[in-house]
Amino acid sequence: MDESTLQSLLADRRFEDLAREDDPLWRGLALLELGRAADAAHAFEDAPDAAQSGPMLELAGAARWLAGERETAAQRWIAALDAAFDTPAGAARPPALLVYAGTRIPDPRYVHRGTRLLGKAWRPRVARQWPAPVAGYLLGKVDETDLLEEGYANPALESRRLASAHFWAGFLATDPGTARRHFEAAVDAGGLALLEPEYHLARAELERVT
Repeated sequence: MDESTLQSLLADRRFEDLAREDDPLWRGLALLELGRAADAAHAFEDAPDAAQSGPMLELAGAARWLAGERETAAQRWIAALDAAFDTPAGAARPPALLVYAGTRIPDPRYVHRGTRLLGKAWRPRVARQWPAPVAGYLLGKVDETDLLEEGYANPALESRRLASAHFWAGFLATDPGTARRHFEAAVDAGGLALLEPEYHLARAELERVT
């Protein structure tokens, strides 16, 4: 699928068409948008080299989470700890997702392991590369203002960053109303935000806090 066709389908929210695509990434994302989380998980997991792709494992975990398979979701995020990412900063997200899983299941073992690995992932050389600020935020080294406002000039990248940033701000929010507003902002980020696992997890959080 060429980029212009993809943008058109996304803009028109033609997810039924996207769900028939051969590309497992876009097929899985479309299935998530259509509420078919279990089918989306299979699309991500059955993709070539999915077991070695951090982003695919993250999305597979999000799909399993939305399908109600929380322990399986956590296992996908654990697998992502040893998978490949496009940048060194990418390795910060799986430990954060593990902290999220451990908090919500709840299972303190996941929280402890995720927090320990976040400490290892937090390094000055990647501190400003997304999603490394998430690690800093969960560790108390980055404040919420910096997390939300340190953005990209590129609108597509910024929509993805905002979805992720607002999700984590909502996750740590102690006031339910504040948390809800952040999760709503994550879902409303638009653009290519659906590429982020947090965009989809924010939907589950909205059901929890509503």
